[in-house]
Amino acid sequence: QAGVGVSGCEELALRKDGTVFPIEIAVTKIYHGEQKLFIASIHDITQRKEAEKEIRRARDELEIRVEERTRELTQEVGERRRAEESLRLAGMVIDNLSEAVVIVDKKFNIVSVNPAFSLISGYPSKDIVGKKPPFVNTLKDNNSLYKKMLTGVTKNGHWEEELWCVRKDGLEYAARISFSAITGEDGVANKFAAVVNDISERKRAEERIYYQANFDALTGLPNRALFHDRLNSALPIMMRTKRKLALMFIDLDGFKLINDTLGHNIGDLLLKETAERLNSCIRKGDTVARLGGDEFTIIMPNLLDSHNAPLVGQRILDALTKPFFLRGHEAFVSGSIGITIYPDDAEDAYDLLRNADAAMYNAKDQGKANYQFYTDELNKEVQERLVLKNGLGKALENGEFELFYQPKLNLLEGTINSAEALMRWTSPELGSISPAKFIPLMEETGQVVEVGEWALLTACRQHKAWLDAGLPHIRIAVNLSARQLRDLSFVTIVENALKETGIGPDGLEIEITESMLMSDSAKAVKALGELHDMGIHVAMDDFGTGYSSLSYLKKFPIDTIKIDQSFVADIATDKDDSEIIRTIINMGQTLNRKIVAEGVEDAEQLSILRDFKCDEIQGYFFSRPLPHAEATKFIREQAEKI
Repeated sequence: QAGVGVSGCEELALRKDGTVFPIEIAVTKIYHGEQKLFIASIHDITQRKEAEKEIRRARDELEIRVEERTRELTQEVGERRRAEESLRLAGMVIDNLSEAVVIVDKKFNIVSVNPAFSLISGYPSKDIVGKKPPFVNTLKDNNSLYKKMLTGVTKNGHWEEELWCVRKDGLEYAARISFSAITGEDGVANKFAAVVNDISERKRAEERIYYQANFDALTGLPNRALFHDRLNSALPIMMRTKRKLALMFIDLDGFKLINDTLGHNIGDLLLKETAERLNSCIRKGDTVARLGGDEFTIIMPNLLDSHNAPLVGQRILDALTKPFFLRGHEAFVSGSIGITIYPDDAEDAYDLLRNADAAMYNAKDQGKANYQFYTDELNKEVQERLVLKNGLGKALENGEFELFYQPKLNLLEGTINSAEALMRWTSPELGSISPAKFIPLMEETGQVVEVGEWALLTACRQHKAWLDAGLPHIRIAVNLSARQLRDLSFVTIVENALKETGIGPDGLEIEITESMLMSDSAKAVKALGELHDMGIHVAMDDFGTGYSSLSYLKKFPIDTIKIDQSFVADIATDKDDSEIIRTIINMGQTLNRKIVAEGVEDAEQLSILRDFKCDEIQGYFFSRPLPHAEATKFIREQAEKI
């Protein structure tokens, strides 16, 4: 460069060996006189260049590292902020949870709680931090449960259970407690978190459902389901311990009369007090259950001697004979008790209950208000009843029922004006079955309503057949059951039978008993009144065997009084029976009621009844019950004699 010196100019130079290397040239212009000279200073700057290269590389690396670290720091700050936000949100969530959250240290002292804990337990945070949670103290009361909790949280890291706890105010609440371990970076648990759910409402609902499923709502006694459960649970224990068990079946005598006459509210009160009296008679560990209606059972386990059972049985009989005072009413009942013993009589629950039931019916047959033990003879009766029940199920469908007719003799005219229709059952497998056996079974099962409707229609058809055959007007009497009288559709059923067969109401007579009137007074008055208004005759059967016979003649529309055969049987030998019959006849005729004497078996009885001016007689002396063909022939023959 002209006129100036060049300093620090860097160039590349070539060595003799051909390698290139960096140099720095500094040129200075000088004058020697007028001669212009240049001094050049050349430096090998290879090392400097290498150092500068290293510096640039180090700087670049540093910038990269700074940039990377800046990114890391930015990310960490973001993560920290997100973590802080997450913790803040988690804290807000925990604070607003309906479940209580309790953090405890390794000694189970509280570190922190959320507000829900105070709401559930009643303990403010300031009063409970640093102390053990109340539910831990509850767990300690149950040593086995407390050990399970410790094992669960320390070994498995988790444990949960449902238990009843106590609030600060002393009230109980049900809680589901779930413990979880909180571990540090070393994996060792240093704290525990407990989540507490208040499940009181659910528990109470479950208890209500359990109670409704297993206990009688009226008396609070175990119901049929719980009774069977306890009996089935007790029997294996009796087998292992070689102890006996007594099962009692108790039926209240006279309950139905009280329930129907005084009302169901009074009947319910009687059942409740009966339950209390039964509970007062038993030992600790015994079970009193109500199977339904007025039927109760008692399970007496752990008996060394079966003779202990009748002691309790007599205690129960004595308790039940005392009067019941029910809202101003004084009522009396008794109990019929059947007793069976495990393993003497049976080894399973079904057979034991069946045996006790059979023994109870035997107690009723023995006059009620007593207890009877099960016997092998009763077993035969039970088996027979079961066979009969099974047979009855399809007897109507298979056409196995038949009506027999027992004519009644009009003593004044010597004619047959009426006949009683009597049910007969002939089974292909069992043969001819006594009505005394199958009719009570039909009453039990309710089948008597359906069969009774069939009998009513069949009797009406028979009356029509006799009229069409040219026979005299024969009124047919049909026996009515208590279940039929209670049936709201019974009057309609009678109307339909008359309409279907085309006979008049004067061709039909309904026979009822005093006991039916006593048990269904209100319904009986209405139903019998409607039937009587239709022109249907109503007869009272078995008159004199009830309690208030005379009052019924005024209260109910009775056309005919039938004197029970128990009085007629001894009319010739017992002056009292004779006078009773004379009085009934005189009284009935004074009230314009027709009198029929049942069970007339010989000429002497007939002669006395004729002297007493009885209207009609019925019995084997005149005619046994006859199948419809024989009855038709008999009635025709009697009509031709006149």
